[in-house]
Amino acid sequence: MAKARPDVMRHRRGIMTEHLGVLFASRPEVREPFELGFAAMNACRWDEAIVHLQKAAAATKGLKQVALLNLIGVCHYTQGRLVDAFKVFDESAKLAEKFGDKRGKARAIGNIGLIYRDNGQLDSALKYFEEALTIARSVGHQWAVAIHLGYAGSIYHDKGELDKALEYYGEALAISREIGDQWVVASSLGNIGSIYHDRGELDKALQHHEQSLGMSRDNGDLWGAASSLSNIGSIYRDKGRLAQALKYENGALKVARQLGHLLGVATDLGNIGLIMADRSEHEQAVPKLAEALITLLNMGVANGPRQTLTGLAGCEDKLGRRRLVKLLEGAGRDDGVISDLLNRVDQMRQRRPERPIIPKAKRPTAGR
Repeated sequence: MAKARPDVMRHRRGIMTEHLGVLFASRPEVREPFELGFAAMNACRWDEAIVHLQKAAAATKGLKQVALLNLIGVCHYTQGRLVDAFKVFDESAKLAEKFGDKRGKARAIGNIGLIYRDNGQLDSALKYFEEALTIARSVGHQWAVAIHLGYAGSIYHDKGELDKALEYYGEALAISREIGDQWVVASSLGNIGSIYHDRGELDKALQHHEQSLGMSRDNGDLWGAASSLSNIGSIYRDKGRLAQALKYENGALKVARQLGHLLGVATDLGNIGLIMADRSEHEQAVPKLAEALITLLNMGVANGPRQTLTGLAGCEDKLGRRRLVKLLEGAGRDDGVISDLLNRVDQMRQRRPERPIIPKAKRPTAGR
């Protein structure tokens, strides 16, 4: 499962200054808590960042508040609090509409789109991404155009419309190369690599992801590196080279933990558990699959639970339910959690659909 990240998680000073320069130039009661919060974000201390950013937001209004709310939403998103992130991004979008801040609105609704995508509500996500893309084009903000082309392409990718996705990814790559944004170049190469992966062209996919990984490392982009490591691990898994797959997924997990990116940690743990099951290491796989599943369910992520549930069911097939329960108990899971996991496994076997946690999409802007 791909791990998209909010567009504000870009640590290159030039981009960040463009987005947040108004905050760096604010009066002290706004600037000082903002700078503390921004520093905490760069150090991946997300809850600390929220405290400082909320203090700054309470001391200002207008465009500055739009930017601060978007940053607060990113902190919630990274910690897996999708409902909280949704509310803050929605508030940021409404304020941006009120104050005529088109760039701020595009950032906020693009990040809302990510939440809908995580929750499996692809049509709703696409509406937000396409609106953000239209706004970015209207103000000539090419960096944001490339970002939202990639986001929209990911929806077509998830829908299985690979040619349409490749069209969006290719345009994002061309724009990012034209403006010299190596961060988005790396991301676009990885996205294109994932298309080749889905088409079964594993060597081409590996080539693109390795190039993306090298660029991300050169750029100091840990978010991109984590995604590339995981994607490479997935390719090696499909190639049957499970030791290599495990090496890359463990590398991705290490970086995700360093970033404090809860969704990334859960995704990588799930992938590691699936690889271990492929290696017939079912007893070692169970605790990792269970941890991943519990985290993804708590976050409301759509696709990850299905994959981890399938892995957990496969482990039960090999080990039996009694042994599965013992392993879950040994991993510190209480009776209520174990019962819930087993019920979900049983429901999956019966193909019972689950309901999303995020409400049906509504427009984030006033009067629309």
